[in-house]
Amino acid sequence: MNKFIVFEGIDGSGKTTQAKMLAEKLNAEYTCEPTTGKIGRTIREVLSGSECKKETLALLFAADRVEHVSEIEKMLQKSHVVTDRYVYSSIIYQTMQGISKEFIYSINFFAKIPDIVVILDVDTEEALKRMEFREKEIFEKIEFQKKIKQEYHKIAELKCSKFEPTYGFVMVNTTGKTPEEVFNELFNKILDKIPDII
Repeated sequence: MNKFIVFEGIDGSGKTTQAKMLAEKLNAEYTCEPTTGKIGRTIREVLSGSECKKETLALLFAADRVEHVSEIEKMLQKSHVVTDRYVYSSIIYQTMQGISKEFIYSINFFAKIPDIVVILDVDTEEALKRMEFREKEIFEKIEFQKKIKQEYHKIAELKCSKFEPTYGFVMVNTTGKTPEEVFNELFNKILDKIPDII
């Protein structure tokens, strides 16, 4: 049976690189949030600095995810699916903006449960250096990212009962490591939990 794998972590942790590497290794479909669809493009405009109420942004993410989940279901019929960000980003980023978890849970009730979630950890200073030459988004401030990092640790350690992955969470620290070193570590951790994934 094909697996649904999610990558999470603060900005600059290496999610996109590692998600694409895993998708290639597994001959899986790669996807991401926000999506490249109409709603996803609107979200990216907001993240780039357009004004938007926090509740509206949370609803936009949920609406984009409705479309995304539909696509994921279709892709899973043919192959594994690897996504760069998912509902856990909403739980963490939107609650850090002051929105209740209950609200986030309620508007994302439809979210498909992943098989496994890979959380990439990284030193926040290193993460910001990695993002030095790319266009900044509204959440990419060091103090905010430090708080986000703490929340990801809580999810990994205390679990996330509402959207608990079938095979749980794995965490890999990417600080000071090459992409290849990170990939080998995370791939072995995935294999430990899902030996039949390859």
